[in-house]
Amino acid sequence: MSNTSKMLYGIFFCFALLFIVTLNLRPFPFVHIVKVIPVYSLAVLVFLNVLGSKGKLIGIGLLFSGVGDIVLELDRGNYFVYGLGAFLVAHLFYIAAFAKNLQIKGPRAVVAMVMIAYGLVVGFFLLPKLGDMLVPVVAYLAVIIAMGIFAALGASNHWLIIVGACFFIASDSIIAVNRFLTPVPASSLCIMLSYYSAQFFITTGALKRH
Repeated sequence: MSNTSKMLYGIFFCFALLFIVTLNLRPFPFVHIVKVIPVYSLAVLVFLNVLGSKGKLIGIGLLFSGVGDIVLELDRGNYFVYGLGAFLVAHLFYIAAFAKNLQIKGPRAVVAMVMIAYGLVVGFFLLPKLGDMLVPVVAYLAVIIAMGIFAALGASNHWLIIVGACFFIASDSIIAVNRFLTPVPASSLCIMLSYYSAQFFITTGALKRH
């Protein structure tokens, strides 16, 4: 690993830890900058180290994730749907990166089937509670489950990418349950730990496969 890569990983861990330990101090000046630096450090890492279309697509996905981070931190209540839209676009780029050399058999197919079943169960409980957020939330649920499926089925995707996809689904599941169903204890901590883990594993998986 180059010194530049080590530095970018260091930035990721330092600012991710800083944001997590200051969750209860929000809002504070430039909190959205602290929140997004870890993801953008991973984006630079991918752009520098993963050649070809896969690197570009994952890098752009990370950039849109950062946009979602900033929007949600500025005003989670009023800007929720815009943050959701930014992450939806991010997942579309992830899907484009992962959906190559599909292998619909073996353990990968089992993981994909579990993700489909999980998405159906989550949708079953969420649908009656969504109200005017029905369309954007269902669209987002479909896209993030599709992202997980393609991460699992893409034969060229390292298993760390699949782990990252699972963490992403877990993070967004906590958001959905906390917002639409019932309060989740320590929700912010659980969301951010799983979210940063998701982006870390997706990035590291992309680098390892490369």
